[in-house]
Amino acid sequence: MNVGLVNIYAFRPHVEHLYFLSEVLKKDGHNTHFLTCDATLSSCYPRALKQSSKVSECSKCILGGVRSYPVKQISSIANSYSSTLSNSTLNELALSSACTLHRTESEDDYDLEEVKQTIKELSKPISVVYESTVDWIQKNQLDAVIVFNGRMDATRAITFACERLSVPFITHERSWFGDGLRLNPGANCLSIRHVDKLVREYDSKPLTFEQSMLAAKHLAQRFLQANKLEWRLYNANPEPAKWPLSSPGKKILVIPSSKNEFAGHPEWKSGWKSNTQALEDYMEAFDIKPEQVIVRCHPNWSENIGAVTGEKSQQHYSEWAASRGVHVINSDSKLSTYDLIQQADIVIMNGGSSAVEAGACGKEVVCLGPSPYMSCGFVKTFLNQDDLSSEWAGKVKTKTEIIQSTLRYMYLRARRFPQYVDNVIANTTTDYSYYEGADSRVLIDMFKSEVVEAYDKEFGASDEAELKVVEKVRSKEWRELTKYEPSIKLGPSINISRKKSLKFIDYVRSKIKRGDR
Repeated sequence: MNVGLVNIYAFRPHVEHLYFLSEVLKKDGHNTHFLTCDATLSSCYPRALKQSSKVSECSKCILGGVRSYPVKQISSIANSYSSTLSNSTLNELALSSACTLHRTESEDDYDLEEVKQTIKELSKPISVVYESTVDWIQKNQLDAVIVFNGRMDATRAITFACERLSVPFITHERSWFGDGLRLNPGANCLSIRHVDKLVREYDSKPLTFEQSMLAAKHLAQRFLQANKLEWRLYNANPEPAKWPLSSPGKKILVIPSSKNEFAGHPEWKSGWKSNTQALEDYMEAFDIKPEQVIVRCHPNWSENIGAVTGEKSQQHYSEWAASRGVHVINSDSKLSTYDLIQQADIVIMNGGSSAVEAGACGKEVVCLGPSPYMSCGFVKTFLNQDDLSSEWAGKVKTKTEIIQSTLRYMYLRARRFPQYVDNVIANTTTDYSYYEGADSRVLIDMFKSEVVEAYDKEFGASDEAELKVVEKVRSKEWRELTKYEPSIKLGPSINISRKKSLKFIDYVRSKIKRGDR
């Protein structure tokens, strides 16, 4: 096959991952072609995010991009094409990037003037990348394309070109826990349909003892904040937290996360315009009083992502809570979210990852809207107001069932959904080692079928072994669980690195904060 590979932005470690995938393809006789920006674009998402100059940002992208690796057949984006995309299409392609850059919190924010202005500013570079990608695909007669992310402005333009030309594509990103690669055929990095398919297939299948222990280890690392290979660690060194309310009834903990990245994504569309609207409907449906509820604002909202603050999200929830008499814990609070989870009766999410801690504690977990875990047995998902009155809405599973499903989901995210898990091993969030044994048929099959098959298809004959680990989780044996070392055999190591003369780049970049900090 003739396969195109694109990583417009030199984000660590994704250009290296792209080079690894190109080597996997070349090893098995496939031809590879590359496309890069070479400072062509007048503006772009990273520059807008960091408020950096063209000289500063473009030089980093060129030095850190595909030209620093020993590859051939590299084409540049050209600024010489006439746009064939309508304004409405360009607005759609830019929406997610614009909403993320302004960290919007509800669909009403899509109409903010600053959001509209950013969409306008990103429209030209999106058009340029789209037209260049169409030309690149056609000139090189590409059969398929692999691209990083697929959500951000220029990367979305690439996947849209593939869609228009009916060329299969795969988007890639690092996996949740570090090892392996997250590959989404025919979809961008935010797609949940592939992981949801695997959840539906494996949520009812018991884990072996070894699988259960690895899943429990990942959970334990999160409780102890030892999850150093996850992209972000929030609220480091938290303070002990006691439940601050004394009102009767069940204790309700709301842990919202921002949804701005998902703007316009059909798989993340719910029946509510905002999560606060969903909360109101949920509270009314189950007769929950405001004095029973705590909203724990996401620690991320007190941090900058690039140069962008999270004040819109904090303000949105604070104002809603104040108008309803709901207790709020601000995003900059050092109080332990995990302590609050363990004291709550019901934990309400809208797609955030803290659902797994709640599940590990055997709590009733509610998610208002779509999520990667929406088909898991440990969570009760309501996609719209009608769901709240369904016959299953009031049913609650046992603690054991909830923990079992949580472990199965954790293992699925560690070694079923990611691919090349034994070939791409994380040493840190940005530094990786690589090992022989990767087969290009994984990629070729994805191009042809647009299906993600489980990397590890094994499961237990019964839940006997799994239940032993469930008891360790129920007993909160976190430190003991983190000591577990899985017996995974790796092949010979392989060299995946830049050209010899440019290897210094990685050393220099290791001393610099990541671009989203």
